[in-house]
Amino acid sequence: MGKTATAAKKKASIPPTSPKKWNWSPGSRVLSTQLKGRVREQNLDLVQTQVEGVYIGFCSKSWATGEASYLFPMEKGLNDKEGGMNLAKDWKHVFGFLPRRDISIDDGITAMKTKQGSKWDWKVVVIIINDDSSVETVGRHIANCFTKFTRNKDVMDSPEKYCYRQCFRDDPKALNHYLLDLDAAKILKNLVYESGGYASKEELLEDKEIMTAFFGTSEFGVRYLEAMEEEEWDNLLGGNGEDYN
Repeated sequence: MGKTATAAKKKASIPPTSPKKWNWSPGSRVLSTQLKGRVREQNLDLVQTQVEGVYIGFCSKSWATGEASYLFPMEKGLNDKEGGMNLAKDWKHVFGFLPRRDISIDDGITAMKTKQGSKWDWKVVVIIINDDSSVETVGRHIANCFTKFTRNKDVMDSPEKYCYRQCFRDDPKALNHYLLDLDAAKILKNLVYESGGYASKEELLEDKEIMTAFFGTSEFGVRYLEAMEEEEWDNLLGGNGEDYN
């Protein structure tokens, strides 16, 4: 009785073997553990502005503090006349890519560089949430879209993973705190003026709340837009607003 139980136990401990032959040959494929850092991680942080529904997205390298991510392929893709419309639909809340204002100089015309000593401007993502989507949902969606986009070998040499981290909402600033004055004016005309809410530019200038949200103070906003030639104001969006998607 004891020998029988021992034999049965030993038999049960032998792992079963499969009679199948797998479709694999040596050298056809080699699997290995993904090394940490092989796919470069990029951070995406959002900041709420004083303009309702408008957020600024900052993309930065996870391994280099204070250094901007390489967003030129995304910007080029979104502005492409053939494929840009499809990207705009997929990315949904991405309004465009614009230079980040250098607040250390703070003259309204100087953009921050991608890193110290670089000649390239740091581009931020202008994001508009005009539906019931939460900020966190939008942030994760955009990060996933950018990650997917970098897998296209026609636009990127190697894939990158974008990770949404957080949205700063405690202290919203005017739009031109993050963008150049001219770009803030472009967004103002695109979103507010051309939406049909104002009969004239003069009527727009009388809206102190809007001027403050876009330019920090209504006085500066009025002064800046009044100094703009009418022809420049009329052509602010390139005639058809195609700079923004």
